[in-house]
Amino acid sequence: MAIKVTRTYVGHITNQQQVRDDLHSLGDAASKIWNVARWTADRVWDAIGEIPDGASLKHI
Repeated sequence: MAIKVTRTYVGHITNQQQVRDDLHSLGDAASKIWNVARWTADRVWDAIGEIPDGASLKHI
């Protein structure tokens, strides 16, 4: 039996002004990836008539 481990890391940014632009860019990139994934899942859902699972989405 495999053991599933979930870890949560908490950090604090002490140099906010130095990393603000980079964090903003990362947030934009993450948002775009999420939007493309949702768009793809919606297209597959419409095509097959049910909510796609991970296996269905990997074959696109």
